[in-house]
Amino acid sequence: MTTEELAKIIGVSRVTLSKVINGVGGVSPKTEEKIRSYIEKYNFEPNSRARSLVGKEEQIIGLFSAYSQQYSGVGKDISSHFATELVNLVANSAQKRGYKTLIYLTDVEKDVKSIERIFNSKLVRGAILLGYNTGNEDIEKLGEHGYPIVLINQERDSHYKNVVAVNMDDQVSAYFAIEKLVEYGHKNLLYIGCNRQRLPAIRRHEGVRSACEKYKDKIASITEIDCDFNESKAYEETKKIYSDKKALKPTGIFAANDVMAIGAMNALKDLGYSIPDDVSVIGFDDIPVSKYLTPGLNTMNCGFENIASTSVNSLIDLIEGSPIENHIELPTRYIERGSVGKPPVS
Repeated sequence: MTTEELAKIIGVSRVTLSKVINGVGGVSPKTEEKIRSYIEKYNFEPNSRARSLVGKEEQIIGLFSAYSQQYSGVGKDISSHFATELVNLVANSAQKRGYKTLIYLTDVEKDVKSIERIFNSKLVRGAILLGYNTGNEDIEKLGEHGYPIVLINQERDSHYKNVVAVNMDDQVSAYFAIEKLVEYGHKNLLYIGCNRQRLPAIRRHEGVRSACEKYKDKIASITEIDCDFNESKAYEETKKIYSDKKALKPTGIFAANDVMAIGAMNALKDLGYSIPDDVSVIGFDDIPVSKYLTPGLNTMNCGFENIASTSVNSLIDLIEGSPIENHIELPTRYIERGSVGKPPVS
């Protein structure tokens, strides 16, 4: 929508609308209030601003992430290692295709309207989204409006021709992690998960439950705790379990991401447990620090580069009208280091 079109809808001149947009004054408070209400209603961002940033020759895609600290106190900051890894990789992949990348961090689970305003401004030709709640109605509306979008680990499938869902094989991977602990002979297990309404958390939990059902004759107990993908919470909750003299001590731990696995390992070490002699630990993501731990962390490698390149290429192909797959499942790899062994003999 242009300023001329919006001015016509509001019933004011384009000059009056421009004064309000640019904050130069000279408009009555009543008229300014009316104009701002229409700007909010239509999520309007003037094309002139976009052109001043974009330029006629530039191609820009957006990377919008809700993985930010809600109360950081000094603005937004990416708190997810997954999102942090993808920022550089997405920008590099886009550059190879001749595109620039606009990085935009939104408040967790809200502020999706700002994404729509950016689309309406023509500042980006398409966008990659990650970190929003699965089933988010505002994200659904973006798809309905026809914007070219790639959703990373956001929805189980795509419901629109203009939307591509790129997911990791979380459920199979989580199943494999539990199966691996069972193969080593662990009967008492601990699953450190996350209860957020986000696809990776949901599917990893499903994988754990499927494996427990499959191996119910070999698993004596499984304890599940919600640590919100957070290292500190995993540390505290693990410490509670293993310092309680009356509580059952699991010998095998699967954490739904590496940072929680690291929190659990640090808690175990502080309590005097040996890894993997006393307790085995498997993580998920294979973040860079995982290989430098002592012992190195066994984990599921989700292939950050593959996720980034697949997402970028899918989006640009969508923008340029090339054939695309609307639903892509990317496999993970099990990385074996030194954090898994047989349980201690009782």
